Amino acid sequence: MQTIVINNRKGGVGKTMLATHLAWFLAEDDARVLFIDLDAQGNGSRTLAAAGRGGRSSDLFDPDAKIELTGAPGLTVLESDETLDIVQLQDVQQMVKAFNAFPPLFDYCVIDTPPTWGALNFAALTVADHLVAPIEMKDYALDGVEQLLKTIQAAEQSGRGGRKINFLGLLPSRFNSHSPREKENVAEIVRTIGTSMVFNGLLAQRDGYEEAVSQGVPVWTLKKRAAMVAGQEMRFVLSQIRDRMDGLPAKEIV
Repeated sequence: MQTIVINNRKGGVGKTMLATHLAWFLAEDDARVLFIDLDAQGNGSRTLAAAGRGGRSSDLFDPDAKIELTGAPGLTVLESDETLDIVQLQDVQQMVKAFNAFPPLFDYCVIDTPPTWGALNFAALTVADHLVAPIEMKDYALDGVEQLLKTIQAAEQSGRGGRKINFLGLLPSRFNSHSPREKENVAEIVRTIGTSMVFNGLLAQRDGYEEAVSQGVPVWTLKKRAAMVAGQEMRFVLSQIRDRMDGLPAKEIV
């Protein structure tokens, strides 16, 4: 099972929208995908309401809880609940133990994380194979990148015994294509940290994404012309994520 964490220490960058679409995308062709919602707000769980249920994600932190998963083809959700609000750092090792005890039932696991740093984010990074960081291209974006890289390093040292996370890269998200300032910020980040750490593609600010999430369906299934453009954009980005997970070279934007 490959575990992909969607994380950024800032809210409002489209983490849940990306995480749910990645889960839908990976579950195509009957792949077995586990979605773990570690955000107590539960937006990912509500968006994926039509998916199979495997229990509560908070049970991962409870040594007395039993999680029974079947690994059915398609998408299975460990859903959010209010108990996540009381998870502490001392509970992380229990989560790691429970996660590592999962039988090999799934091909992929996608973990959505809360917008503030704490035990839940630390737990997610501790079990991650891969990490994707959606980021807005507002001013001070570079400051957020520096913070994120320090967070990754802290998790590697404190939670993983030095074992590296495969950081797939930064993904410009909720991008305003009409803003010269945001375009310059993208260029500045690429100049500063290099193309290997920034995705060849981005997610623009589009109504189609909001509509898809509200309906609980992938944006590429909507029939409106604007949603079709968003669907092409999203699927290109998701294919980039999957290729980077598999160590394949970047595709060119068509």
